[in-house]
Amino acid sequence: MIKFIIKRLLALIPVLVGVSLLVFFILDLAPGDPAKAALGEQARPEDIEAFREEMGLNDPFIVRYVNYMLGLCQGDLGTSYKTRDPVGEEVWARLPNTA
Repeated sequence: MIKFIIKRLLALIPVLVGVSLLVFFILDLAPGDPAKAALGEQARPEDIEAFREEMGLNDPFIVRYVNYMLGLCQGDLGTSYKTRDPVGEEVWARLPNTA
């Protein structure tokens, strides 16, 4: 029984990586610019460019995905574009109400 559970947990790893890659790719194709959404339509172009550089949005897709996965493996869910707070803290703050 333990062997079966371990085997299933190991099989779960490529599924989770595949799903995260698919979702990351779909969000990358979504219309709109996260920098403009976070800063508003009245933001100056240099502010938008600085935000994109700060958040790593100018990096190629694969670099952003690898950085995201490396952070995720360390427990870092990233930074919210809107509030610029760590996503992990926002999730934990809302978890009791969700549960």
